[in-house]
Amino acid sequence: MQDTPEHVKKIQLELWLAKTPGERILQYLKDNEELYKMWDSVKAQQQLKGDKKEAEGE
Repeated sequence: MQDTPEHVKKIQLELWLAKTPGERILQYLKDNEELYKMWDSVKAQQQLKGDKKEAEGE
């Protein structure tokens, strides 16, 4: 994203680098899992919309 001010980016980087490599990996894995859950949810919603349209004859 391009709308984050530079001073906020620096703070975020400092916080990230203060974590141990193990903490960073764990955070990555948690974030990745949440991302996949979100995409699965979107995919399921799209599938339901498609099934509904088929049932309506569109």
